[in-house]
Amino acid sequence: MFRNKKLVYIVVLLLSAALVMTGCGGTGSPPASGEKGKDGTLIIARSTDADLIDPGFGWSEGDIDIIFHIYDGLVKFKNDDLEVEPALATEWKVSEDGKTWTFKLREGVKFHDGTDFNAEAVVHTFKRILDENNKYYGVVQGGYSYLEYLMADVVEDVVAVDEYTVDFKLNQVFAPFLTYMGYYSQYIVSPAALDKYGAKFPQNPVGTGPFVFEKWQRGEYVQLKANENYWGEKPKIDTLIFKCVPESSTRLMELQSGQVDVIKALDPGQLSKVEEDEKLELLSVPGANLFYAAFNCTKEPFTNQKVRQALNHAIDMDKIVEVIYEGSGTRAINSLPPTVFSFDETAGPYEYNPQKAKELLAEAGYPDGFETNLYTFIYARPYVAKPVQVAEVIKAYLEAVGVKVNIVTNEWATHSDIMDNMKHDIGLSGWYDIPYPSNFLKAMALEGANTGYMPDELVEMAKAAWATYDRAEQEKIYKEFQHKLYEAAPLIPIAHNNYTAAISKNVKGFELDIIGTVRAHKAYKE
Repeated sequence: MFRNKKLVYIVVLLLSAALVMTGCGGTGSPPASGEKGKDGTLIIARSTDADLIDPGFGWSEGDIDIIFHIYDGLVKFKNDDLEVEPALATEWKVSEDGKTWTFKLREGVKFHDGTDFNAEAVVHTFKRILDENNKYYGVVQGGYSYLEYLMADVVEDVVAVDEYTVDFKLNQVFAPFLTYMGYYSQYIVSPAALDKYGAKFPQNPVGTGPFVFEKWQRGEYVQLKANENYWGEKPKIDTLIFKCVPESSTRLMELQSGQVDVIKALDPGQLSKVEEDEKLELLSVPGANLFYAAFNCTKEPFTNQKVRQALNHAIDMDKIVEVIYEGSGTRAINSLPPTVFSFDETAGPYEYNPQKAKELLAEAGYPDGFETNLYTFIYARPYVAKPVQVAEVIKAYLEAVGVKVNIVTNEWATHSDIMDNMKHDIGLSGWYDIPYPSNFLKAMALEGANTGYMPDELVEMAKAAWATYDRAEQEKIYKEFQHKLYEAAPLIPIAHNNYTAAISKNVKGFELDIIGTVRAHKAYKE
């Protein structure tokens, strides 16, 4: 069995594009935005540069956008409901005991370096992360392996049955397995490129995808070219550029002037400007994310359920979404986004009722309230654009029911250390992921979601949901889980942020998916 590695704590996954702005800026310039037609250039402006263009270790939005265009997985998502369809695998089946998944691979596919895609490539892609005896294990350092996070505890072995057949042997029935295989972290890499580039492979990525890596001007842009030998539908543009433009106002200006074709992650205040510009189109997708305030349930007074419930009643979440999100988000009902399978709208929310909050505080032994610290970070993340302003609004609401709040503001590194080590009283945090319930509830049940609240009952419920392929049974368990978490109130669900992009109206076929990733495979210019 592969060595069982400890899961990395929740906040590692929360790193986002906005944090890495310091990596942008310099003197290099990408090619100009091209004319219409096959030979055109499509330029996407983002706040951040890439870091590791490697599905096994890339973690940021800056990495993932590009990974989706260079690499393929065995399966791919057919739609936002996460149904999968063939990609590098043409068919698959699961054994009667539910523990062995067999994939038949697509023949005749070449990596960008001209080498063959086959079962051995699949084996090495997974074992370089999961098996310390694999020759590629440890070759690439740094980053964060989401493959390891998802698969290390359940994958026993990956075996090449023949040149175009591969078995994944699991140690248990694992319901999310096929869905997880469609995510970027499970995309297949070239073993020959690992041999050639070694530790520098993430800066010289080689996959089988619709675009081929061409150039990386660090801090400026990443340039890809169309893969003329792609096994699937070939790209309609010749060159795809991901340009680093840290300031949101500059990104919008460059879009309006035609210097770029697409911009990502608009500030809430920019939405109306885009909608009013007849040359632009706004894309907005309900995000599979959650912004919340985590109680430290291991220390007083937050060990008391009534205190936690009281503070949930004390805050007008609808007003926060209206004022802070400015139309780019929705109020959170509970810990699952509405976009996620099994979401139960009856499991919440807590109504805004300051009188009820005062009554619960009195019942908990705090008729005069108490003093506490609220920890926040400074910069925007995928689930919130203005965290400090949210903290200030929460402070005002809590002080209205007698709870004195001291806001503690830090850069992300310090904030994450505080949350990691449970040094907070209340701390703002969040989660974004593929819209699958196990990912969100795993964070809540097995990892505590910065709350320290991990009762055995919820842990066992989460494990039971993973251990059945019966979708109806999964839904039943996940809905019960939501109700129990709602009653326990270890956190305050605040909002779900929409993922946004703006495009020039002459750009067609461009998509923004439910996890906020750009999809330019079918994009072209009129």
